[in-house]
Amino acid sequence: MRNLTIKRTKALVGSFFKVKIYIEDPVTGDLIINDTPCRQIGELKNGEEKTFLIEEQALRVYVIVDKLSKDYCNDYYQLPEGTQDVFLSGRNRFNLANGNAFRFDNNESEEVLAHHQRSARKGRSVMLIAAVAGGIVGFLVTSGVLFGVLFGSAPKEKAFSFGGMNITLSEAFRETDVEGFDVVYDSKNVGVFVTKDSFTLMDGLEEYSLQQYADLVIEFSDIQAVKKEGEDGLFRFEYDYTTSDTGDLYRDFAYVYKTDDAFWLVEFVVFRQEADRYLPDIAAWAKSVTFSDG
Repeated sequence: MRNLTIKRTKALVGSFFKVKIYIEDPVTGDLIINDTPCRQIGELKNGEEKTFLIEEQALRVYVIVDKLSKDYCNDYYQLPEGTQDVFLSGRNRFNLANGNAFRFDNNESEEVLAHHQRSARKGRSVMLIAAVAGGIVGFLVTSGVLFGVLFGSAPKEKAFSFGGMNITLSEAFRETDVEGFDVVYDSKNVGVFVTKDSFTLMDGLEEYSLQQYADLVIEFSDIQAVKKEGEDGLFRFEYDYTTSDTGDLYRDFAYVYKTDDAFWLVEFVVFRQEADRYLPDIAAWAKSVTFSDG
């Protein structure tokens, strides 16, 4: 037997959920991940490091979020045969197409990269989403917006609330669940993705300004912001992303808010060519955001 140590580097992305560690086990494995029988050996919280006792033969170690998303929200590392202890590290990375999946560091073989591409395609298919800026994805499903286009009636305003955050959108939106985000509101042409980052996530985070927090998100997410600005008392940054498989271009309008115990990131995602058209609505929706005790 040998020791396998895995360190989950602290990151803003996916900070509020644990990841599950599985090891390849063709004999007693009770979960199939990418056609590989596996057994669970543990869990990791954000910033946590643990050591597991594993066999000496060549094995794959998988990291997933849950059983429902295991086929697209996962990563694996091929462990060689041997008796020496192994140390691995990684973190969850910003990419809704794969549910902000965990990614091992220094794990970029052709086989693994091909696996990542397949997982992203599968994730988009399962969740009916398209990948967008820096890994954020816009839900583009048929909704009340289509009704308005066909029959000339614009959807009415509709208030949504989650965990003390309140936002006014329209009846074209519906609330849905997406791994890696606290809540998501989707419509035919605009996706709204909400993330709450508690001050307990990082020492001194409560002292950050809106711009400093935005800079932190940009750094952790490996994105290139095209604009940062404050308007109407709000702060936002924007960035674009082109999908590798379809070539579609998206724009993300990311608004930052600060409450007594957390930062909130509310992101509005559209096709890049539709950005100017929807920006007035997005600005109004962003301005409608308020916070209460929940």
